[in-house]
Amino acid sequence: MTQSREDETEAIRARYEELCRELNMDRETEELSWNKYLEISQSCSLEGDKLHWFCCALYAACRGSYTPTVGGGKNDVVLGNCISVVKLLRNCNMSIYEFTSKMRKWCEMAKLPEQFLNQINKMERSYSITSNVFMRYTDIFEQLFVPPPNEKKNSKFRTAKCPYGKLFKISWYLYLCAKNQNQVTDIVMSFHLLIWCIDLIYRNVLSENPDLINPKFVGVPPKWGQPDFDARILKDYCIIEPLCNMTNASPHDAINMKETFKRNIQDFLDSNTLCGSEDTLVSNANFERNLRSLKGAYELYVLNMGELDERILLDYRKINSSHESSGIKIDLQSDIKSLMPNTPYTRKESLPSKDGILDPVANATNNVKKLREISNITDYTDFIRKSTSEEVMKKMQDQVTVMSKIFYNKFPNKEESVNKFQLAKSLYYYLMDKILQSEVTNRHIDLNIILQKSDSINTTLIACSVEIVLDAYDSPLKFPWILECFSITAFEFYKLIEIIVRSHNGILNRELIKHLNLIEEMCLDNLAWKKSSPLWELIQKEPMPLPTWSEVKVNNSDCSEPQLQSPMNSAFDTFSAASTPVVNESVRRDLFNTPKESATSQIINKNNDVSRQAIAPKRSKPLKLFLRKFYTLAWLRIKELCRELDLGDEMVLKIWTLFEYSITKRTELMQDRHLDQIFMCAIYLYIKVGEVSDKLFRDIMKFYRKQPQATSSIYREVLIKADEDDITEVGDIIMFYNEIYMQKMTPYAWNFSKKKPENSDHVLLLSPHPTEKQTFPQQLSGNHYFFVHALDKNELDKYTDSPNQLIFEICRSPGKDLEKINAIINSNGKRNLPFALMDPADEPDRKRTRGSGNQALLKMMKDRQQEHQ
Repeated sequence: MTQSREDETEAIRARYEELCRELNMDRETEELSWNKYLEISQSCSLEGDKLHWFCCALYAACRGSYTPTVGGGKNDVVLGNCISVVKLLRNCNMSIYEFTSKMRKWCEMAKLPEQFLNQINKMERSYSITSNVFMRYTDIFEQLFVPPPNEKKNSKFRTAKCPYGKLFKISWYLYLCAKNQNQVTDIVMSFHLLIWCIDLIYRNVLSENPDLINPKFVGVPPKWGQPDFDARILKDYCIIEPLCNMTNASPHDAINMKETFKRNIQDFLDSNTLCGSEDTLVSNANFERNLRSLKGAYELYVLNMGELDERILLDYRKINSSHESSGIKIDLQSDIKSLMPNTPYTRKESLPSKDGILDPVANATNNVKKLREISNITDYTDFIRKSTSEEVMKKMQDQVTVMSKIFYNKFPNKEESVNKFQLAKSLYYYLMDKILQSEVTNRHIDLNIILQKSDSINTTLIACSVEIVLDAYDSPLKFPWILECFSITAFEFYKLIEIIVRSHNGILNRELIKHLNLIEEMCLDNLAWKKSSPLWELIQKEPMPLPTWSEVKVNNSDCSEPQLQSPMNSAFDTFSAASTPVVNESVRRDLFNTPKESATSQIINKNNDVSRQAIAPKRSKPLKLFLRKFYTLAWLRIKELCRELDLGDEMVLKIWTLFEYSITKRTELMQDRHLDQIFMCAIYLYIKVGEVSDKLFRDIMKFYRKQPQATSSIYREVLIKADEDDITEVGDIIMFYNEIYMQKMTPYAWNFSKKKPENSDHVLLLSPHPTEKQTFPQQLSGNHYFFVHALDKNELDKYTDSPNQLIFEICRSPGKDLEKINAIINSNGKRNLPFALMDPADEPDRKRTRGSGNQALLKMMKDRQQEHQ
């Protein structure tokens, strides 16, 4: 056995050394990488191709070194050891997507610093943006240029100095060099930079090689190809406007990019990276030289910075027979998906927009164009000015000025910061008007009371407007960067999200609303529970224990409210300062001296609302609103994970009761921790005391990783303890469970054990849980109702067994089942089933559009298939 293991190790080592020889790897990096590989392989299971893990180990070792430049100063260094990432991936037969995915796992196993992981994320993001821009570039290029007939037929005997294939390359090289020169990082500005590169090359080709021009392009010069064509118009000819119209780009952002791009070109000319002038870059005298120079300049940048060579995307388009493949697997669909957001709650990928646009470039440019519709709003509306005092107005204006300066100082690109904040300011004025008008209409509140009570609503709305603009541009500065920028707490920030979603009046599209929902989740599940959060000040003023779900839920008959939204709240309620409630001393004693729970029987407390409210003190509205959303989010995640674990309804209810107890009476468990850490421990503790067979913690982790918010840091980096100097100790979730959670929660959890004392007469009440959004039947005739909703297996069996129920399952039932339903409806003089196609992001009182039953069904089936995939 030992000899066999040694032989296997020697074989792996031989394969590794062969790889290093192919890469011409230096000995020091080779040994460092091999030792790290051995260390990790002994403690972790490295599944899959060994070459892939060699690649990760070598890349980490390479990026850990610095190479001084010859003749440079003491600070002139090259990041890495000049090993090409492309060459490394080619020899290891890895795609970019496979590489970044495994590198993240390697970072975890090797415990590499966060800065290294950030570099991987930056590389993947840069490549994802570029790959999506490249797909648009290919489409645009083919509409502007056509290969001459002779070149297309026989590529071996070209005489043109500016052939079609090389023109495609030089345009792409120019874009890559300009992008790196200007450090463009968001997808919208990257695309507008590409548009300027194409415009420059197009102008050059008009003068130098008109045979390549596609006469069908809408942007060709007037009278192009005709005898009376005036060539003098070519000097300053520009196709930016037709390009923006053709690609749905934002003309405003394209114009803002103009001066930046012109500086880039002038820098290239001054440094001899380009020769000639702006109008002669592809002339017979300059074309080949500029092609080689741009290629060399980009190669130097890639090697010096240890970046990925994004010219490999040219392999996706075989332009001519002499094209050399990099040998790297390219999966553009994976790259597109990496930029698409996930839908909160459902764990399903984002469905396409209503206009059918699928790619991130188009989504981002559409987001920006939608916001540009209100860019003409440059000040507070007349309504706000007439409804507020001069003192309040000045205070608000001063706050805008102060925050603009903060943003300009902290945003990486100074020129872009002005453009983005200006758009955010227009959005801020727009939203402030909508929100305050709603307050006056619905609550008849003096606006001065809202705005004088706290600066929070004004400050938070400015910050949230900036966050929306950054997300519209797909900026790399992701939430919670905005909180750090303006020193705003997550507890304050989350308050405004629902109000904005309710008040935006169609200016925010589906993707931006989903982004706000995702931010709300992040605030609820961990950011608002940070030790420095004002939430803890609010909790300290409250009588303990904290209110349960029954005490904070909306107590009315309207069950149609969205999952995390509370339609009864207003800006005044949300941002009002919490007052300390007056509590009767006997009630306080009862609350703080809860008798030890044990039970001989367990019942669901259906009347829990009345019994709790009889002694419940008055709670502050901000805390109730927060807990209402928090409990709902927790229930959705707990229910989903328990469903994956195949735990029955009764078990789920007991786990929920255990979780609610930890929040209300062991609230300190949430400080500086994550909601998911607490409910995973609750599930496992119930499994242990309830003696649930065949369920281990690794089963919980296996299914938890499927949840959209799951990241490795949630279960690998759990707070264990923190001293007075805020020096923290972290460990994995198992350590947290054993050392902290189990110690605090086990006494209560024994109530769910089969070994509970037999002589106990205390009845343990199981806590009610949040109810999910219901689907109400739509009456189609005098006697029949029709509704659509998801059914689990048990519910489906129940409905199927009923003789009075007709069921049609999307993508499963035969068409005749739908025909039966339509026959019943038609017998009453009704048309085929009208499926409501209203976008859930639209306003609730908006009229629903209707389509025929067959067309609507096809659309729904298509959407469900995309969700399933």
